[in-house]
Amino acid sequence: MTRIFAASLALCLLARPVLAVCVQDQTLFLRCDMERGGKTLELCWNEKQATYRFGPKGGMPELALGLAMGAGATHTPWPGIGRTIWEAMRLRNNDVVYEVYGGFDRMDAATRDAPDSRFGGVIVLQDGEGEIAHLKCRAGTVEFTY
Repeated sequence: MTRIFAASLALCLLARPVLAVCVQDQTLFLRCDMERGGKTLELCWNEKQATYRFGPKGGMPELALGLAMGAGATHTPWPGIGRTIWEAMRLRNNDVVYEVYGGFDRMDAATRDAPDSRFGGVIVLQDGEGEIAHLKCRAGTVEFTY
């Protein structure tokens, strides 16, 4: 009986999806749960490549992209002015662009008792049609590495 239980437990653990984490040579740009639909967004990157994953929380991604920087993926750094620190990454998949953005209010970040001011999301743009979706991160779930 113990062997059957151990084997069942092992199969359950193996069947569960592994939480997505950045590959060893990439750093986190943004990770969050979306406001609606139970989805999770994650974007990791380095100077050579960006890796995008979007899908059910704890499940297999519905969309996973790995694009070379400068050839499908571009980074827009914070311009260095203003109260809000923000950055964006654009990932092109054929005629669709996924613009992932994240940031925080630096004045709130300096105050310990201020609410969490981190934000993020993804804007989906299609050539010839413009914005077709804007999905925002749920407050309190945003991991944005600046």
